[in-house]
Amino acid sequence: MSPSTNPELLGLLACPECGGNLVLSPCKAEGSASPAGPANRAAGDLAGCEESLLCAGCNRSFEVRNGIPRLYPDDIDRAHIEEEEKLAELMATHVPSGREILYEAQWAQSKKEFWGFVKERARGANLSILNAGCGIDRGFFDLEGAGTLVAFDLMPSLLERLGSMYGSKHNVAGAVQALPFREGSFDCICCVDLVHHEPERLPGIIRSFHKALKPGGALFLEDINAWGLFQFWKSIFLPAPVHGALRSAYHAARRSPHRPADYEFPTSVWSVRKLLEAAGFNEIEAVPQRAYPNTGPAGLAVYRALSRFDRVRRYHNFHYMFFAVK
Repeated sequence: MSPSTNPELLGLLACPECGGNLVLSPCKAEGSASPAGPANRAAGDLAGCEESLLCAGCNRSFEVRNGIPRLYPDDIDRAHIEEEEKLAELMATHVPSGREILYEAQWAQSKKEFWGFVKERARGANLSILNAGCGIDRGFFDLEGAGTLVAFDLMPSLLERLGSMYGSKHNVAGAVQALPFREGSFDCICCVDLVHHEPERLPGIIRSFHKALKPGGALFLEDINAWGLFQFWKSIFLPAPVHGALRSAYHAARRSPHRPADYEFPTSVWSVRKLLEAAGFNEIEAVPQRAYPNTGPAGLAVYRALSRFDRVRRYHNFHYMFFAVK
C-alpha cells in the first residue's frame, strides 16, 4: 500500500455514485492534472496521480493526489469549484480594516461558540468526526484527541493547506450532496457555514448527513440564518434573484474584496428544522448563540439587548445552530 493513503481513512470511504467499497489500485505518474480537471476517469487513464481508488461496485476510478482522495460525483460542477477557489483565495489574503475588524471578531466568536458546543456534547473515546465543508478552520483541530478527525471539502487546495498548517491527517475532496463515505461511518458530523453555498441541494445534503452517521450519531450544523434579526427583510421577503442582484450591486459599489457568489443564499432556520425531521433526525435542538457577525456597533448593541430573550438567541441570530441525533 502506498504511504500516501491512510489505511484508517480508506476504511471509511465509499463511491460517491453507487456507495460501493473502494480498493487501492496503482496508477501511472505521467504528467499532471488540474484539481478542476476530470474528477473521475476510466481505470488506466489516471496520469499524474499517486494512486487510484477503484470502486468494487461500478468500476469507477478516482484519483489520489498528495494523499487526498478526490471522490467527486459524475455531475460535479467544474465552474462551481473554480468559483469557490477564487472566493477562498480572496478570503485567505484579505486583511480586515475599519468596521471589518468588528465583523471578524464576531465571526471568530461565533466559531468559538460552535466548537465549544461540539466539545461539550461530543463526549466519548475514539470518536469518528467529519467536518463537512471544512474550509480553513482551526477550531476543528481543537477536538484532536477525541478520535479520528476527517476534513472534507470541495477544494483539494484547502485540504492541502490544512495538512501543512495544522497537520490534518485524514483529508477527502468531494461534494457534500454525495458524501463519499460508507453508511454509518461517523459518530459526529460538523458542518459550518456551508449549506448557503448549496441552497438548492439542501434536502439531499441533510439526507447525506443522516446516512453517513452511525445510529445515535450527532449532527452539529451552523449556517447563515435567513431569519437573522437584520437580514430577514431581504432574505425572506425578497425573491432570491432580486436579493442576489441587490447584494451584487452593493458589493460592487463598495468595491468589496469578497463578493458573494450568485448561487449563495441564506437558508431558513424553520425550513432546516423541517428537513432534519423529514430525514429522520431526532432530539433536534436550536442552540442559542451570543455572537452576531456582519453588523456594526449599533446593530450589535441592539442585538445584545434583544438577546436577553432566549428565542432571539436561538432563532434570530446571524447564524442558526442545530444539534440533532440520528
